[in-house]
Amino acid sequence: MATHDAYELKLLFSLFDTNHDGRITQDEIKQLVETVSGQILTEEQLAAFMKIMDTDTNGDITVDEFTVMMNEYLPTSTLGLRDLFNTFDLSADGVVDKQEFDQVMKDKGKDLNQDQINIFSNKFQQDENCKVTYEEFIDGAMEVYKNIKFN
Repeated sequence: MATHDAYELKLLFSLFDTNHDGRITQDEIKQLVETVSGQILTEEQLAAFMKIMDTDTNGDITVDEFTVMMNEYLPTSTLGLRDLFNTFDLSADGVVDKQEFDQVMKDKGKDLNQDQINIFSNKFQQDENCKVTYEEFIDGAMEVYKNIKFN
């Protein structure tokens, strides 16, 4: 079975782990799923999700548990970063411009964590007229990841 790149998995983990304590809580999962997909998860859905991922049953998900689950249950082409990018790409043209970024910040900014925001805002600080492609988004996400410490 093919596995996901460890670096990319840690990056994705960091987007879920909004307080950077090295663990993903049920609330952090709920927040990200609702922000990215717009889907409201029921308590039963969240509990089922946690039951699958929280293999040591301590109430949260470690990066190791997350990595095992991602490699076991998700195809290697699907990591969720595309969904986060698409949250900002309102016109669905494959790029995010400053107007789209500002609109999402107005509508959903309170639901996003600072790392998710920084991926785009760092690019727009360099050039307000730029358009961020998915590849540039991944590069920006990798920059954010480099500053995050994992246990």
